[in-house]
Amino acid sequence: MSKKQIVILGAGITGLVTAYYFSKSKNFEITLIEKKKNIGGTAFAFKYKDFTLDYGPHKLYSELPGIIDEIKRVVPLLKIKKKNSIYLKNSFYNFPLQLSQIATKMPFTAFNSGLDIFSKSLNKLPDDSYENFLLNRFGKTLYNLSFRDYAYKVWTSNPQGLDKELAIKRVAISNIFELIKSVLLKKNKKISAEYFAYPKYGTMEFLESLIKKIKENGGKILLDSEISEIKIKSNNVEYIKIKNKKIKPDYLISTIYLDSLLNIISDSKTNTKAIKDFSSKLCYQNLNIIYFIVNKPRILNDCWIFFPEKKFLFHRISEQKAFSEYTSPKDKSVLMVETTRDITPLSLKKIISQLESVGILKKSDIEEHFVKSSERVYPVYKKGFMNYLTPVLDYVNKIKNLYSIGRPGLFNYNNMDQCWDMAQKTFEHISTNKTKEDWKTTLKYFDNYRIVD
Repeated sequence: MSKKQIVILGAGITGLVTAYYFSKSKNFEITLIEKKKNIGGTAFAFKYKDFTLDYGPHKLYSELPGIIDEIKRVVPLLKIKKKNSIYLKNSFYNFPLQLSQIATKMPFTAFNSGLDIFSKSLNKLPDDSYENFLLNRFGKTLYNLSFRDYAYKVWTSNPQGLDKELAIKRVAISNIFELIKSVLLKKNKKISAEYFAYPKYGTMEFLESLIKKIKENGGKILLDSEISEIKIKSNNVEYIKIKNKKIKPDYLISTIYLDSLLNIISDSKTNTKAIKDFSSKLCYQNLNIIYFIVNKPRILNDCWIFFPEKKFLFHRISEQKAFSEYTSPKDKSVLMVETTRDITPLSLKKIISQLESVGILKKSDIEEHFVKSSERVYPVYKKGFMNYLTPVLDYVNKIKNLYSIGRPGLFNYNNMDQCWDMAQKTFEHISTNKTKEDWKTTLKYFDNYRIVD
């Protein structure tokens, strides 16, 4: 029996893991195509001098059964004690916020939070936006303290204009009563993991191990390669065209952005103009990371720290060495500062000043710095985004041998473990000859992913 041809678009985490699973099977022959020269997508990693660096903090943690064990079959993992903080009102607090800290350090805030509950101010607003959804569940005081400005900074959008789905996916605990319950019962796992896993030599080791496994299994990987056409005939992918060569896949699995996918689809039976217009209305936020190389063995006591207040030009900082000491020289460390703002000489000067003001580092300790930028990192769930996303996915899913998965491929706000899970579930679906009708159930499962920091 001849092997079925699988073509996978995109060498981010989802694409790589998908290729890994299909390459392990004797029933498939796989080709992984990536338009860039580097792998990893938004989870890319790179070498800089004696450092192995990630594009932001890439922890590995999962509440999904068996995922971490699956990852360990590809790369050995360290067990890292997680410690992270949040900076509010001129003080550092453990994250997730502990009610005892709020009561001790911010008694006025704690008092007002209590008033929000007992004055029955919760659940008065229509549940039609990120802002209203969280106001209804946490009250005005806690919402203004930790949610409102963070939304402005990360998604650069008025929280009233963001869809409630963003709050559902990004806020691990459902309301203030669940927060109180989790503290009283000391069950914080739903909010935050106590430990996370991480490759000894960084995310680059993880990515390179996947590539090695795929090649060992006979998979073909094409980097710096771009598809010019996906030909649809009778609701099937007939062929894809790359460098004037046609490949006829049995299945095409896309992990690229939906608008990029639709822009190369040629379908004579369907007017795809409206679908392409819908996909172009899905919004993303770019991300800049400033890397400060510091002449100190360590910089932070934390793995990462959130800065939700609007006055700070950045929203999160992290230290590469907090994930693995093997990624940096012993006498130096790297601070990663994330911002959605453009980096100018003036903004850089202010960021350094703000880091100094909160005691993170001194300007004199900075040996050098550089900036890495990436486009379309965060999906932005604007109100009504489902009106655009639904018809796009409906069209893609009616094509019998085309599957679109991953953060870009489903416009799904997910983490690395969930990318792995998507890839594994897609392999299981195709390898057991399930139908596109069955796929609807799998998509609903993907849609129930929630982020646990």
